[in-house]
Amino acid sequence: MDRMEEYRLLLDELEQTPSGLESALPRARARCRRRRLSRWIAAPAGSVAAMFAVFVLLVNLVTPFALACSNIPILKELTAAVAFSPSLKAAIEHEYVQRVVQSQTDGDVTMKVEYLIVDQKQVNVFFSLSSDRYSQLDGSGDIRMADGQQAHASLSFPQTPSDPKELRRISIDFQEEDVPDTLILDYKVWAADDTEAAVPSEDSGLWNDPPGDPDAVANFSFTLQFDPNFTSQGSQITLDQPFTLDGQQLKVVGLEIYPTHVRVDIQEDEANTVQINSLTCWLEDDKGVRYDRPQGLIAHGDGGTPRVTSYRFESSYFEDAQHLTLHIEGAIWQDKEEHWVTVDLTTGRTDPLPDGITLARIEEIDDIPTLTFRAPTLADGMVFRQVVGPIYRAPDGSEHHFSMASHTIARDEDGTELEGIFEESVPLKDYLFDQVELEILDYHTSTLDTPITLTSAPAAPPAVPPPHTPSGRSGTCALRPAPPPGAVE
Repeated sequence: MDRMEEYRLLLDELEQTPSGLESALPRARARCRRRRLSRWIAAPAGSVAAMFAVFVLLVNLVTPFALACSNIPILKELTAAVAFSPSLKAAIEHEYVQRVVQSQTDGDVTMKVEYLIVDQKQVNVFFSLSSDRYSQLDGSGDIRMADGQQAHASLSFPQTPSDPKELRRISIDFQEEDVPDTLILDYKVWAADDTEAAVPSEDSGLWNDPPGDPDAVANFSFTLQFDPNFTSQGSQITLDQPFTLDGQQLKVVGLEIYPTHVRVDIQEDEANTVQINSLTCWLEDDKGVRYDRPQGLIAHGDGGTPRVTSYRFESSYFEDAQHLTLHIEGAIWQDKEEHWVTVDLTTGRTDPLPDGITLARIEEIDDIPTLTFRAPTLADGMVFRQVVGPIYRAPDGSEHHFSMASHTIARDEDGTELEGIFEESVPLKDYLFDQVELEILDYHTSTLDTPITLTSAPAAPPAVPPPHTPSGRSGTCALRPAPPPGAVE
């Protein structure tokens, strides 16, 4: 008998059921059925309640679980809302989202606040507007602290989505202060399709009769509370790195890394003959990933001189970056000499304006005189540069401060975009005079033949892990001059 035959005989023996076990299987099956029936009948209701309680806790307390259980089309809308923001897109991919479900209805309009992406310095609110009566809705908001006082933060409203069902976004940016635990968002809605276009006069381009802005069709006020695990995220590094640009002395004084953005703070020497308006610059990590500046997001420090300008970049927070390199390719300079012009709010007449700048229209918005200027974009293509200074003067000598300014791409009468031209609108809030004196800012640009490059030192791990640790990490780094060619670090 060969080995193969022995193997087949062993298999045959294993297939034979021993005589003592022939009735064991039917008896076991019967006992199993009785026990299952008994357990099903006697199952305590508390176990079922506990199961649902655990599910409710997971949905409300564990963000990744809540997102996993949420509606997939809504998550797609959230992703679509940040399509042009790599930083916010990365935050969503790393589950760095605070789920909010707040809904209010005023008249025929419903507003729902659905998501927050928040860190130590910035809040991004994602919401929707809907109505069975109005096909096109638009609006603007304001932000207050929990005690009702105005928050020291800037608000930006990305372009209204073409599809009314898409999520909208408000970005709330804090410069000096940190994001508090609670903010109050006030939002006013008007129906854009219920307005009629006004006709500009043929000779001046101003409105013959300032059109009245439609009354708000809805007003909302949401109290937003932030998870402290999110508002504590960020790294601030104090630096002291001087450099020269166009003969002007500047210094990199700080670097801040947050989940939503990176900030680089540039200080200007008081002896400079011009002041910087913006830099043409970008960041790059050691893996070659580029982090550009979001259009128009620049903040100037208001704490005296020398002036500090804070530049925002897309965030490297979720990347394992060991180095960050700042590339400076040019600058836009603003003349220090003040250029004041007087505008007659009744006739629209104005003193001569710098080349390329025109007063497009004067209109009443919520009974507030609002001036809109047109100006060309600059060399770096930035649309949202400042045309009018922050202070305006009344005929009685009193000075006032603008509370806000809005920017948009300029369009001709048929709605076609005017290439290379943008508009800045400034409201004269609580203003009772027929004339106003404005500071019009003048600029010139420069491009470097050899870009300035500043490279960071290796990132040091934080001494204490943050209370909320999403996927990835927040590195810290300090800028220093790049070594000369051939040098060994």
